[in-house]
Amino acid sequence: MLEKDLKLSNIKGLLIFLVVFGHLIELNKQNYYQLFVFIYAFHMPLFIFISGYLAKRMKISKMMNLFLLYIIFQSFFDWFLYFIGEYKTLSFHYGKPQFHLWYIVSMLFWYALAWGLSKLRLSLIGKLSIFIIIFIVCFISRQYTGVIVDTVKEVYPNFTSYTLSYQRTISFAPFFFAGFFMTKESLNAVYKIVKPSMAKVLLIVTGSLTILLIEFTPNLEWLFRGSFGIKRFLTHDESYLMKILLHYLLSAWICLLVLIAVNSKKSILTKWGDYSLGIFLFHPVFVFILRKTEFMNEWSGDTQLVFYFALAFIIVSCLGSNLFAAVSWFITSPYNTIKKLTSLLKPKAKEKNTNF
Repeated sequence: MLEKDLKLSNIKGLLIFLVVFGHLIELNKQNYYQLFVFIYAFHMPLFIFISGYLAKRMKISKMMNLFLLYIIFQSFFDWFLYFIGEYKTLSFHYGKPQFHLWYIVSMLFWYALAWGLSKLRLSLIGKLSIFIIIFIVCFISRQYTGVIVDTVKEVYPNFTSYTLSYQRTISFAPFFFAGFFMTKESLNAVYKIVKPSMAKVLLIVTGSLTILLIEFTPNLEWLFRGSFGIKRFLTHDESYLMKILLHYLLSAWICLLVLIAVNSKKSILTKWGDYSLGIFLFHPVFVFILRKTEFMNEWSGDTQLVFYFALAFIIVSCLGSNLFAAVSWFITSPYNTIKKLTSLLKPKAKEKNTNF
């Protein structure tokens, strides 16, 4: 088992805050579009990288837990959206992940592949070769998204690039396997590429330039989301090669700077990072409720932004508290819950058989 890295916990804490904040500002993203797209440029790629790094010893139980989480929370949010009036009829859609649950589905596929690769006991050259193959497949995949969708639609009419998170799973796979193949020693070397103070300066400069790029470059949102093919993010005079390179290189560069810049001191971010799964799974309840309201319609964009930031802090603090973690553990770890319930029932069953 990997020794706990407080830096990674802090980064996960920062990222889960950005996930919640990003989902809130998405409600009125036209008011701060550049900030919204900038967050999407790196927050999920870095989350995915860390997930890959922590997946060194993959077990079937982890995959089973992810599968159960998807069934439980997909069912819950299908019902919840019906309950608050967004769906006219109650129906369950397991082929199209709700809102944030694409990540659970993608993780299930990445974990399955990681589990298979872990059985091969690959050398360094083998790992590098596998990663290059994965990267090439992912790099060219979005050029053929439309073709694949149109082909599958002949058999399954409801199929889209979002079905079972198929295109996002492919688009973001390089970040997962970059983490999966990275050793602890390599990660520690990454932390020391530049000083944290320099990384912070570079992050500010990169962020400023990226926001300018977003303002003058069309469709970067759809590029960074990873779910769609060239029809969504490529204009007629743009090069596919350059646009996809922009995605991977810019995202990787920002991820690198955040990895270095965030410190390893214990803080509130540490707790948020340790409880990030519960925050991730439950926070859309608040987003969906807010989406149904109209009380902020007359507010200025700046006032809305401050409100979203404060609300994100409150949501993450509540869902990332010890109390909520203690109350919700049975639902965020359904595989372990089933195992405990099964173990509790077994002695009773034996006792009944003995008495008989």
